[in-house]
Amino acid sequence: MLPRFRSRSVRKVRKSSKNFPFHYERRKGRTACCALCGVKLNIKRNGAKSKRIPSRPFGGVLCSKCSFDVMKLAGKVMGAHIKLEDVDGERRKFVRQIK
Repeated sequence: MLPRFRSRSVRKVRKSSKNFPFHYERRKGRTACCALCGVKLNIKRNGAKSKRIPSRPFGGVLCSKCSFDVMKLAGKVMGAHIKLEDVDGERRKFVRQIK
């Protein structure tokens, strides 16, 4: 096997050919989606990194609505209005990162 095909980003595909029983093709990346609600994020694949990912907290991981909710919860936790244990398990990980 050639060194360029030893990567995990290339997959082996069986084709019906006698001379070349296997062909190699690059894997396609998945579309980015929000970690909490699962909505598709508006992220481009090519261009500068500053153009692809929004430059805000949790940009490229959470949608704007979910990141706003996490910021509100983090403010309530820092202001001692609620405890960190009262935040649901999905959002607690992100609130802990802000704190």
